[in-house]
Amino acid sequence: MSAAHLSLRRLGRLGVLVLGCRMIAAQADPWVPSAGNGAFDFALRQYDATQVFLPGQFGTATLPGSELRYTMLRITGVQGLGARLSLEYDLRAARVEKIRVHHHLRTVASATGVQDQEVGLNLALAQDAHFADSITLNVVAATGSTRSIPALGVGHTALEPDFQIGVSGTSWRVALKSGPRIFLDGGVAQWRAEVDGGVRLSRRLELGAEIFYVRTMKLRTPLPVQDLAEQYDLLRPGIRLKYRVTAHLKPFIEYEQDVAGEGIHAGRRISLGVTYAY
Repeated sequence: MSAAHLSLRRLGRLGVLVLGCRMIAAQADPWVPSAGNGAFDFALRQYDATQVFLPGQFGTATLPGSELRYTMLRITGVQGLGARLSLEYDLRAARVEKIRVHHHLRTVASATGVQDQEVGLNLALAQDAHFADSITLNVVAATGSTRSIPALGVGHTALEPDFQIGVSGTSWRVALKSGPRIFLDGGVAQWRAEVDGGVRLSRRLELGAEIFYVRTMKLRTPLPVQDLAEQYDLLRPGIRLKYRVTAHLKPFIEYEQDVAGEGIHAGRRISLGVTYAY
């Protein structure tokens, strides 16, 4: 065999090896895609609540309260930057309605506009074919109006450092994201955690589930009325079905229910959306 044929064969093997390594790296880290690659979810969410969790204690007990409902447009995604870095974002706008009934008189207050937005920089740490972890520093920008009734935002900028860790198998995956949210004005702090998993039911259909948990760790005293959104204590599980139309396009439907909390509305929400990967 000629030297030219040997060189071509070695070059071909090297190309296959490089491609395989790139595929393993891309599959291994669910948070940091390679430079120029990414994915985003575009979703329409409907929320409705007529009950309120009891104030002063975290639990499942509720009382009748004012009705709160909103329709939200939400875009969440990740954009690979290279060097194990990616940009993450969570952008929201909504129409919010708060309805009170007093002496058979129905009063509706509504507001429409952008809500608080979240952008973060993510750094991948260890990763292999079935394990990945990373750290993220998010900034929550107070872009939602607090003067509208009801308010569309909290009114305070916050930092949110997160740690993410995930494991996966042939047809399943589980990921955990956890960390504090610290409001820069006033020092209010929350601890947030989210577990998300999925299992492939068929070549195109995936069943997913998630649990979101948040507790207020530190609170200003006294807390101004307009800042009550800083006190956020909630446990919310959800279930999701995602269908693979193509390798890049996956529509989904998701249902979530507030099952425990303290002093906030207890409701349910349903989301319709699509995941696009590029």
